[in-house]
Amino acid sequence: MIERGKGRHLLELSGSIAPLIALTCIALSILLSPNFSWVENALSDLGHWTRTDIGPNPFLRALIFNLGLISTGILLISITLLFMTELDDKLTIVALFPFLLAAGFLTAIGLFSEDTWVHIVDYSLHYIASVGFFITFPLAMWFMGISWLRFPRVRWFSIVSLFLPCVSIFLWWGTYRSIFPWTGVAIPEFLTALTAITWFWLFQRIQASYSKLQSLTL
Repeated sequence: MIERGKGRHLLELSGSIAPLIALTCIALSILLSPNFSWVENALSDLGHWTRTDIGPNPFLRALIFNLGLISTGILLISITLLFMTELDDKLTIVALFPFLLAAGFLTAIGLFSEDTWVHIVDYSLHYIASVGFFITFPLAMWFMGISWLRFPRVRWFSIVSLFLPCVSIFLWWGTYRSIFPWTGVAIPEFLTALTAITWFWLFQRIQASYSKLQSLTL
């Protein structure tokens, strides 16, 4: 059992750092890819170990990108498990399971890059991990949003949690319906990832502010 004080301090620090690692590694990978196009490419193209059409030094670019996702995913798994250790509310713990899965899928995206040869039936593990990630973190928001409607002090967070996945769905729907002026998926990937980061930071700050979630009802 982790001591509450030490565990909370680690949560606050790691909760802020984890998404920044991914964002920094994505930014560095793009800087190493002068031909990368936000409107034509996918972010996963940055993790391809041999692809040279988006820029030179594919190994270095892929190493930075994939390690960024792997380290962020592992850190988020650890943070989420620590959240579950500290939380007293069973419904919130259940609601965090989809986010735990999302963190696992994020790790898998880095482990099984775009050019991975491992397939299950007709789908690569990279594709399965990517789809799994973009499905499970909206589910985590919805689960949490519904669960926290019973807490008057943070009902605004429930509304945010229920709304943000709708933004993600709209972006992906518009992308595949060719409504938006881009053919790649880098923009919807990045913007929907930002909704997850924003949500997680808000949740982390709220959880750190209360020793027991039951106090939110007061």
